[in-house]
Amino acid sequence: MASAIVRGTLRHPDGEALLAGCPNEVDRLRELVDQRLRTRPANYNRLFGDLLALAGLYHWSASLGDFADDFYAVSCPGCEAEVTIAVGDYGCYAAIRDWDQGDIERRSLRPAPAEELRDPGRWMHATACRDGQQRLAEGIRYVFGRAECPACASVFNVAEAHTTANLPPSLETY
Repeated sequence: MASAIVRGTLRHPDGEALLAGCPNEVDRLRELVDQRLRTRPANYNRLFGDLLALAGLYHWSASLGDFADDFYAVSCPGCEAEVTIAVGDYGCYAAIRDWDQGDIERRSLRPAPAEELRDPGRWMHATACRDGQQRLAEGIRYVFGRAECPACASVFNVAEAHTTANLPPSLETY
């Protein structure tokens, strides 16, 4: 419960300042959540999100799903078209979302090879693999992989586009 409180606090505009006085407690809580994840609890994905927040990966903790049916809206860095990134049971693709027709002009995502992942994706993937969470690990490879824009054919890094679209203003300098 404490990790969920910290995660919620970090969504507040002054959240980091609220926790600045207790870095040792946050570090200890991060260790405890990581230990709990190793037991493969039923609420693994929620606790994984808590761990991401405790590690300072706030926008990932707020948006990373279970990859059953996850969608991410990003802007193409090449042409600024709004691109829907789908990762889940219905496929792993980039598309243009049409109100009437659904996802059109689909392009398959290119997952990052596990050995080529860079942090934070490498750490996230390694944690999921360590804990036997293969679906989560595979989804992370897609989210940290590459997509082709259906509008202009530019190839871009999904995680970078997602971070640009979702990083809180107070953290944009990172």
